[in-house]
Amino acid sequence: MTTGFISYTHADSALKEQFVRHLAPLRREGLIDLWHDGMLRPGEHLDPAVQTALAASNVVILLVSADFIASEYCYEQEMLRAFARQRDGRARVIPIILRPCQWKGVPIGNNETLSEFLALPKDGKAVINWSDADTAFDNAAGAIREMLKADGGNSSPAFAARGRVPTAPAADPISRSVRSTNTLGIVAKPTDLDRDRFLRSGFATTAALFEQKLAELNASDPRINTDFERIDSRSFAASVYLDGKRVGQVSIWHGSDMWRNALCLSYDSATSSRNSMNDWLPLEDTQQGLAFGTSNTMSRRNADGPLDAHGAATYFWENFLDQVRSRIR
Repeated sequence: MTTGFISYTHADSALKEQFVRHLAPLRREGLIDLWHDGMLRPGEHLDPAVQTALAASNVVILLVSADFIASEYCYEQEMLRAFARQRDGRARVIPIILRPCQWKGVPIGNNETLSEFLALPKDGKAVINWSDADTAFDNAAGAIREMLKADGGNSSPAFAARGRVPTAPAADPISRSVRSTNTLGIVAKPTDLDRDRFLRSGFATTAALFEQKLAELNASDPRINTDFERIDSRSFAASVYLDGKRVGQVSIWHGSDMWRNALCLSYDSATSSRNSMNDWLPLEDTQQGLAFGTSNTMSRRNADGPLDAHGAATYFWENFLDQVRSRIR
């Protein structure tokens, strides 16, 4: 069953509850299981629970209004993270326009705006501008139902951009980067554009994996807290705290002048500075295409290279966990 996360601001709580009732038939049909912060139990920590649920979801429904866009938490911690997961092929993001606002130009990362994605209800017309809210929510719920039925209850690809459904990233980025130029199977060398896109894909996959694993770690023990910070489009930081004391911190980045074609890792750092690093995975040409090379890694952990994007992300995560474990023993 598809897991859905509803992102909204409490200023729109009444409209959110009305919409949830319209999704009840989909839940009863076994098409979707919904989560929103109104389901939190007394005593639960708000942010860890929200981030755990967001990381576990494969459909994220944004209830958009001026209050939603003005909320730093809704925008930074929920919407931008949801679209980052969409770009990695881990989730669909479905904007639903509740009230009239200037939503089309709102940036969502990767030089994209909300206007590039199909919004509900029909034509992105705000719910309260319909003859009645029930009609608008029924239109939106019907579109979501059709989407879920078409997917057979498994919604992992990104939601339709301008009416098109993008394909989820291939499971093996190494083989995907191969390009034959003729019937003899001669493989063209990767271009600068190929390298840039492969590097960005590797970074996005790493960021998504760290965000998911941090949420899982956060939920595993009440003494543990985690933090994920997107510093800019080319770097993020991850931190782990035990009883409030930081026991691990790392930043992962790409795009410096010195290490232009590599994913880099720096321990005990949460800045956008890219002038030093503790480990790296440089791009490498293989017979199968582009990959992340491991012959010059600086960790004691062995890596079976070359690595695809998920392998690179896993390598960095496991090394980060080694650092955390060494500090809590």
